[in-house]
Amino acid sequence: MRRVIGPLSILAVALLTACATGGGTNAVTGDAAKKAGGQVTTAIPAPAAPLSVSPSPETKVARPAPAAPAKGRCKVRPDSVPWAHVSSGCRNGYAHGEGRARSVDGWRSYTGMFVDGAFSGRGTYEWGNGVRYTGEFLDSRRNGTGTLTYADSRSYAGEFKDNAYHGRGTYTDADGSRYHGDFQAGYYHGRGTYTWASGDTYVGEFEANQMSGTGAYSRRNGDRYVGEFRNNQMNGRGAYSWPNGDEYVGEFRDGKMHGNGTYTHADGSKYAGEFRDGKKNGPGVLTTPSEEIAQHWSDGRNVTNESR
Repeated sequence: MRRVIGPLSILAVALLTACATGGGTNAVTGDAAKKAGGQVTTAIPAPAAPLSVSPSPETKVARPAPAAPAKGRCKVRPDSVPWAHVSSGCRNGYAHGEGRARSVDGWRSYTGMFVDGAFSGRGTYEWGNGVRYTGEFLDSRRNGTGTLTYADSRSYAGEFKDNAYHGRGTYTDADGSRYHGDFQAGYYHGRGTYTWASGDTYVGEFEANQMSGTGAYSRRNGDRYVGEFRNNQMNGRGAYSWPNGDEYVGEFRDGKMHGNGTYTHADGSKYAGEFRDGKKNGPGVLTTPSEEIAQHWSDGRNVTNESR
C-alpha cells in the first residue's frame, strides 16, 4: 500500500494521503506535511492602482489669501485658472519664454517655459498639498517625460500624454510596492512587472490595472505560477510549482485548480484527473513507479471503493 501526498488547493494548500488500492484518506500534519512541501498560501493581492492628478488634486489645504488676477501683464493659458502673478517675457500679450506664474488662490504655481501663454517645454508645476510635477509640457498639459511626486512618497516617473500616465513608466506606492512597464490613459496596461512590498512579483500582461493575459507570479516563499490570468487571478491553463519539487499543470479558475490537470510529486508519482474548486473531484489515474490505479474522487474525498 502506497501513500500519495497532494494538495487540496493552490491558494489554500491542504495535504492529503490516498491509499493506492483503497478506501479512505488520512490528514497529513506536522513533519509529514512539511516534508510534502505544502504551505498555506493566500490569494494573490491586487496591484495598487496608480494615483493621478488630472488635472489637479481635489483636496485642498490651507493656502495664501486670494490675490487679484493679473492686469496689464502677460496672460497665461488655460484661462480656466486665473493667474495672479506672471513673470516672463511677452509675445502678443501672452507669456512667452522662461518665467513663473502663481494662481489667484495660491494653490498652484508654475516655473518653466511658456509658448504663447501656454506651459510648453520643461517646467515644474506644484500644488498646495505637496504634489509636484517636473518634466515636459505641451499646451499646458503634461506631455512627454516627467516625474510626479506626492507628499506621502508615492511617485511616478516616465511618459505622459494629456496629463495621464501613458507609455513607459514606473509607479511606486507609499508602501514600497512598484510597477514598471506600460501605461495607457493612466492605467497599468500592456506588459510590466509589479513587485509587492512583501517581495512577491508578477511579470506579464496587464489590462486596466489588472493582471490579465499571460504572466508569471513568484512568491517570496518559492512558490511559482506561470500561465494565464484574468481579473487578477489564475484563470485558464498554467503550471504551479512548490519549492519541494511538487508541480501541478492544468486548468485553473479563480485562483484554484479547476478542470483537468496533473499533479506530480517530487518522488515521481503523479495524479492525472479532474479537479473542482481546488480539490480532486471526478475520475483520475494515480501513477506510481510500479503501477497505475484508477480512482474516483468527490469533493477531495477518495470514493473509489464506494463507487464499485
